[in-house]
Amino acid sequence: MNQQYTYSDEHISAYIDNELDSEERAQFLSDEQTDEDFAQRINEIRMLKEKVQLSYSELKYDDDEKKSFSCTAFFSRHRALAASLLLLSVVAGILSYNMSSNDNLMVAKQLMTETQPISAASINDAVGENSHVVLYVSQYQPETFDETIDNIEALLQNRSDDFFKLEIVANGQGLKALDTKSSLHAAQVNQLTNKFNNLKVVACAKSLTRLATEGNPIQLMQSIMIAPSAADQVAKRTSAGWLFLKI
Repeated sequence: MNQQYTYSDEHISAYIDNELDSEERAQFLSDEQTDEDFAQRINEIRMLKEKVQLSYSELKYDDDEKKSFSCTAFFSRHRALAASLLLLSVVAGILSYNMSSNDNLMVAKQLMTETQPISAASINDAVGENSHVVLYVSQYQPETFDETIDNIEALLQNRSDDFFKLEIVANGQGLKALDTKSSLHAAQVNQLTNKFNNLKVVACAKSLTRLATEGNPIQLMQSIMIAPSAADQVAKRTSAGWLFLKI
């Protein structure tokens, strides 16, 4: 069934912002993976939201530095020239964005596959003085995960300053640590996200779908965010200067 027009833009926006309950999110995720047109529509709305947010964050005005130059007057006198320059800047921006995005994604995939995992006990030392850290989790070993949670909690308690941010990106088998049906640690992870505002846990949508098709669906708690893919999320963070660690 084509889901292209089943959902409103507002409903899709709520899905992107992780404002839906677990059942609705699961249905959205399933529809997104099985309907290419619907997935494209979600992606277009997601990109639009990000561009709008970026535009607002970059709009900074300083009255003391305003020039007497009138953009409106210039455009009125040189309409054709201004339109050409605008078109060129848009095209250049699109090309630059696509090239840098592809490079960032390639680097992220290399980090995820080639970086050697660190032990739970060395998390604090590995973070050092870095203020933004993405912690990649692709495996789940229940017998040792208690130590992982303890060291993450200790790190967050030691780095309670307003500038420190930690994001855990779960992918592949690592998603099983977040499964409320089978994981011994899902509740503990949820408690950490509720306790520390500077901690976010992100699940890979592609891996969630793959596990579901294999007969191993993952049931997430409401506090867990969902990204289109782990590689996309890692690329987003590392391109912004975040430290990448793998456990």
